[in-house]
Amino acid sequence: MNWKKNIMVKKYLVSFLFLLIGLMGIHFLKNKTRELEQKIEKISKNINSLKENLEIQKVEFSYLSNPARIASLAKQHLSNDYISITPEEKLIDEK
Repeated sequence: MNWKKNIMVKKYLVSFLFLLIGLMGIHFLKNKTRELEQKIEKISKNINSLKENLEIQKVEFSYLSNPARIASLAKQHLSNDYISITPEEKLIDEK
């Protein structure tokens, strides 16, 4: 009879240990998942910010590289001999 109690106690101890190990594993995974979700959210915000900055940079580049604007600035700040003939004007002159 005593050996049956020992077997039952061992079964309960093993079951209890598995339960504790399982709970600790779930706790660890839950915390790790929460950390990864926070990292993902931070990276997503960073990506959105970079996309917005890229769009602003594209608009600024298109404004700054506008040929009419560049020609106007060249006429305003450069001497007339420095401004060269455009390739289209060269083609017209050659005909």
